[in-house]
Parts: sequence; structure tokens; C-alpha cells
Amino acid sequence: MAAPDYSNLRVLLTRPAGRNDALRLSLQSAGVAVAVEPLLAIVPLESLDKAVQQASRQRILDLDYYHALIFISVNAVEQGCELIDSYWPQWPLGLELFAIGEATARALQDRGLSVSATGAGAMNSEALLASAALQDIDQRRILIVRGVGGRETLAQTLRQRCARVDYAECYGREATAISSGELAALLIQHQINTVVLNSGETLARFVALTTAEQRQRCAAIVPSARVAELAADASFGDIEQSANAGQSATMAALEGLAQRWP
Repeated sequence: MAAPDYSNLRVLLTRPAGRNDALRLSLQSAGVAVAVEPLLAIVPLESLDKAVQQASRQRILDLDYYHALIFISVNAVEQGCELIDSYWPQWPLGLELFAIGEATARALQDRGLSVSATGAGAMNSEALLASAALQDIDQRRILIVRGVGGRETLAQTLRQRCARVDYAECYGREATAISSGELAALLIQHQINTVVLNSGETLARFVALTTAEQRQRCAAIVPSARVAELAADASFGDIEQSANAGQSATMAALEGLAQRWP
């Protein structure tokens, strides 16, 4: 079977620093020209609003109150586990752990933690909510570990199932310092014709920094129907929706795009 041909793609990766390396290496190994420019940066708990800090720390102090933790992302694992470890050198017994996506689950497993469910397939809130372990949860106390803000679908649905849900918001996200002019120069220098946008927030940042004309010269790889809808309103030259935000799914989406673009 012939190897996929991505040679017509020149790809920009936009995840926060340290989150692009594996995909970059895979693409470069496949002969793809790649540039990396994070559009969002991770902000640690210590830099967040004092009220958010206090609430999140209190919920971690009360960790033995909860039956289950749900980690939203790799960042949630890194920032959340660091906070938990600072208060709980030995975690409370009996905590059930859930993760959204394979990468998040691996980050927990790398710490020696067992994961009950990951939300296979789409690797999003809806996929995790479909798992058998989260159906009969009446009066179970669940702590969602995430960054500040984000979607409310997970918590809302768990509450509809009569779970008692709280958040521990352990990090934030902020725009990086790149200007519109600097990004325009990068797009020209690397002749970028494809941009990987792994969230609605990242897409919004890219749109804010670019013109419709610049976006028309780029195809967007997006991880969900929700982000695809946002991209459809932003004048991209083409849009390819991957099965999820994971590396394998992104590579498959790029392969599909390469058959027709540019």
C-alpha cells in the first residue's frame, strides 16, 4: 500500500507550546513542510483570578468528598495533578478517573493512574457521556478538572442525570504575543496553505489575526462539527473535519485534504 502523499500541503500548527511536537515530527517524517506558531498560551493557577484560585484549591482540599474526577485535557492532567499532589501525597482511595481523549488518558496512565473511560471515537464530552460508567450516577459527586471557561455540555448533562458536579479550574489560556503582521509574514515565509486549529478558541484567535483574503488561501483542519461550523463562517479556502483532535485523526484528515487541496 502506497504511503499517503501530503507533499502539496504546507502546514501551520497552532497548539500551545509543547503540544505540537509529536504531530510536527510525524508530518516532517511524511515529508510535509511544517511551521509551528502557538496562538494560545497556558496560564498557571497562580496567575488566575483570586476567587478562581481559592475555589479550585478548596475543591482539591475536599478531594475525598468526590466519587470521580473527569480530566478534560492533557493540560488539565498536568496542572490538576500537580495541584492535587501538593495537597494529597497519597490520593484518596476509591476515586474513579475519567479522561476526554486518548492523550489525556495516557497522561494519567503515565502517572500510574487507572482510567475508567475516555470517550472513544470523537474524544469529546458527548463521547465520554455515552460511556456506560456515566449513565447511572444519581447523587454521585463528580469533580471536573479543566481550564477556566469552556463548554458546559459535560456538567449540564451530568447534572441532568442527578450527579452533583463541581469544577476545579486549574489553569487558564491567553493569547500569545504574535501580531497580525508577524503572522502574515510567517504565512508568506512558509507558504502556508493549511492550518490545524484544535479548538474554537484557537480558531477565533486565528481569525482575529488574519484577513478573509489570507484565510481563503488556507484550508482549516478542525476537530469537531462545532468548530467546523465556526470555520464555515470564516472564509477558509477549504475545511476538513477530523474524527477528533488526536494525532492519528489529524493525520487522516490531512491525508483526505491533500487529495483535493490546494
